[in-house]
Amino acid sequence: MKFALLSGAATLAAFAAATAFCSAAPVVPLTGPALGAPAPPFSLTTLDGKTVNLASYRGKTLVINVWATWCPPCREEMPDLITTAPKLLKQDVVFLGVDTTEQAPIVRAYVADKAVPYTQAFDPDKTFSKAYDIQYFPTTFVIDAQGILRARDIDEISVAQLTAFVAAAKAGRNGEITSPLQKKIDAVLDPSALAFSGDPASILASAKAASAAIASAEKMLDDSDAASGNGTDFERTRAEEAALRDAAIAALSASGTPASDGSLLSKLRGDAARDREQWQDAIDAYNAALAVDPKDEDALRGIAESAGRLERRELAVDSNAKLVALEPDDVPGYVDLALAQASAGQSDASYATFEKAIVLAKQHVVATPGKAVAVRQLAWAHLYYGRTYAKNGDPGRAHAEFAQTLTWAQKLPANDSRHDMYLEEAQEATVALGLGSPARGASVSLAPWTGATLAGSIPNTIKYRLVVADAAGRSVLLSANGVPKGWVASFCSDRVCAPLKVTVAIPDSGIKIVEFQLVPPSARAIAPRVRVTGTDGSHRSSATT
Repeated sequence: MKFALLSGAATLAAFAAATAFCSAAPVVPLTGPALGAPAPPFSLTTLDGKTVNLASYRGKTLVINVWATWCPPCREEMPDLITTAPKLLKQDVVFLGVDTTEQAPIVRAYVADKAVPYTQAFDPDKTFSKAYDIQYFPTTFVIDAQGILRARDIDEISVAQLTAFVAAAKAGRNGEITSPLQKKIDAVLDPSALAFSGDPASILASAKAASAAIASAEKMLDDSDAASGNGTDFERTRAEEAALRDAAIAALSASGTPASDGSLLSKLRGDAARDREQWQDAIDAYNAALAVDPKDEDALRGIAESAGRLERRELAVDSNAKLVALEPDDVPGYVDLALAQASAGQSDASYATFEKAIVLAKQHVVATPGKAVAVRQLAWAHLYYGRTYAKNGDPGRAHAEFAQTLTWAQKLPANDSRHDMYLEEAQEATVALGLGSPARGASVSLAPWTGATLAGSIPNTIKYRLVVADAAGRSVLLSANGVPKGWVASFCSDRVCAPLKVTVAIPDSGIKIVEFQLVPPSARAIAPRVRVTGTDGSHRSSATT
């Protein structure tokens, strides 16, 4: 299973399938809308400023994909959604993308780059997020033509699973997921396998076994793979975990807990409250666990998440600071703390913590040469540092951090899972800076090309994605400077390539994607530094390869 957790922390917990429709009793979710019931009404504003609501889709099967550009699984599933949406459109199926966490410029940059073919909308007041209980990304909903919710999938969705969900909705059925792995999870979480009876020691042993079973189920969720036919049902698994956890809590509460295991019951209660989004109850329970062991990292993480959901920012900072003190060598811990500080309005402290994260990450890169994870963490720290500067209205420093993200992302192996993503995210964030300030005029951004090889490319061609942002309707003159003798530089746009310079018209989106190519004189030639400049007559912007 692959999804990202919505929280105040930056760490993205990366966790369908052979899909069938079984006769098992429907699972009632712990929180959020239930399958087979009317979908909650909504009204959202689209990327082009229009309003869409649930009623406007009546009579068609509606697929809602809730996503974010910062979410790795969302980006991984997007190519399938891009290719599948037009095919299902012919079957009276419509798609709606909803970004609940970001502003329009960054989404506009991503959508233009990827040519996403369906409507994108935003949820600034969080009305949709609350009604649909958005806690994880990506989450996909399928609503039938009568407005009944037929599928709710928290995972990176496969084409096969989405197609099956749509077929079920058209037939007036709820979509369900079955797979060998899900059946194994069901067996591991079966409460009847444990006897919560006997003396206190026996009950304690059963409670520990229940906790271990839940941990095992979580590991299996992590190992699930929709594409291979071993997808999992997140909602079903969470409900089964809750039932087993509740049985353990009830038994322990009735029997009494030995002092040596006093934190077990408190953490089980905290986890139970967390899964039901009872955030204050979760904090109280985790605090009880900390009273037994002040260094319990699970309890501290539980408080940090719960405090973030309640917007108790000072508490979130305190919990993350304690986690950093316990793990002073953990780069993600410092980034989480920096983001919590930024959310609490502690800008100076946040910047200082980001600097510590970057220094530590660089030390890891030096200490473990060739280890991709160290480089990934460094690129990631720069990316979130830049986003924090951008949010605080400092585009200059944000731009510098995004440039560092590009630099370090290029040091990752091309087949690394984060190579393309960090290159693209850094460029999208840079483009968003220009879109956020349209009065600045033309803005250009260069990044190494990612994805499929460009059509018509010849071997050894060095390819870049050139993104030009400006007001819709303006013309921007692009030129390449510093091209060495023997090299050929060309701008390819709208299936036409021009050497050295070209004028492009900015579409309604405010973004124009241009393929910038450098053709070397020989296979062994080293890529030169070439400056690309864009001018709209009143403003000039440059980027260097």
